[in-house]
Amino acid sequence: MSWWKTLDKSDLVSALLLVALGVFVVAQAWDWPYLTKDGPGPGFFPLWIGIALIVLAATLIALHAIGAAEGKTPEKTNWKGVRGVLIGWVGLMIAAALLEPAGFVASFVLLAAFLVRVVFRQSWRSTIIVSLASAAGIWLVFVKLLQVRLPAGPWGF
Repeated sequence: MSWWKTLDKSDLVSALLLVALGVFVVAQAWDWPYLTKDGPGPGFFPLWIGIALIVLAATLIALHAIGAAEGKTPEKTNWKGVRGVLIGWVGLMIAAALLEPAGFVASFVLLAAFLVRVVFRQSWRSTIIVSLASAAGIWLVFVKLLQVRLPAGPWGF
């Protein structure tokens, strides 16, 4: 098992944890209704998300095992990229916390602006255009076309 020594342990551990999470999600969603008379039930999306987690994490494990078996050494962790992902997650958590008090549109504008400006380090002009345009597009598709009720803030949207 010499390939085991060359396997990037952080990827292996994260992939194994994702497999465990996927198994847990599938196990929980298994008892929920998959389909209802109106369409997909509450178990539909969690089941498929759990399956996707399992498949993608298993693929990561397999790719690393194959690469290690071929003698390839794992790349070093890109800590700058990890930092960007963690900052993005913090922004997502803040946006989720603002969802009820500020409403979907306002929290999404703030999230998009945060990601574009802080994570991707774009200009203020790009930040404003992307955040407003994407929020307007989501509002148009979901609220107007699909008539989905999104959380409204104190401004009514």
